[in-house]
Amino acid sequence: MILDCHTHRNAPAPDAIISTSPIGFVSQCDQAWSTGLHPWDLGLYCDDNLRIKDEIWVELVAAAASPDVVAIGECGIDLTHGALLATQMLAFRKQALLAERLGKPLIIHAVKAHDIIVGMKKDLGPEQPWIIHGFRNKPTIAEIYLKAGCWLSFGEKFSPEALDITPLDRILAETDESSLSINSIIMRLEESSQKNLLDAIIANGNIFKPGFQ
Repeated sequence: MILDCHTHRNAPAPDAIISTSPIGFVSQCDQAWSTGLHPWDLGLYCDDNLRIKDEIWVELVAAAASPDVVAIGECGIDLTHGALLATQMLAFRKQALLAERLGKPLIIHAVKAHDIIVGMKKDLGPEQPWIIHGFRNKPTIAEIYLKAGCWLSFGEKFSPEALDITPLDRILAETDESSLSINSIIMRLEESSQKNLLDAIIANGNIFKPGFQ
């Protein structure tokens, strides 16, 4: 059962998906993982032609193919920090296509980049869920993502108004780097929305199971 779709805590975390680097990845503790190339780190992973280095891509593909890796990411676009935009877009597109090929959801780091993310989603037409992690923007941005078919994952900091307009079947929760437990975060979300979100979040965790469509 997945309650926490994105955390940076150490294993074991039995109800969570731990986000990790693909470099030297070794699964442990019967743990669910996600792996990808964060936009902040692409300067280390890409060559002078803005392409992911071959040896890095080989490690990512090998790690991503592990049955314990249930999602690709976090990857994405950050217009305030990280590599050149062209580098970020090429790397994000390549990882999105990898997620499709492996049949695994995509966990997305998006900062001031909703138009780019939505445009790429329309261009690629993915079947796998695209999850905007740590969503804390205003409801107008939530509406843009939701209209494009994205899922929204809420953490310790969130917009109550954005949470209110998100359908129950498109809500996920996460701890990310928070010191709060996932149960505490879900309780905060429920107190804000006055809805039973726990059951919805449990059901929505099924998107990380093989074969979900």
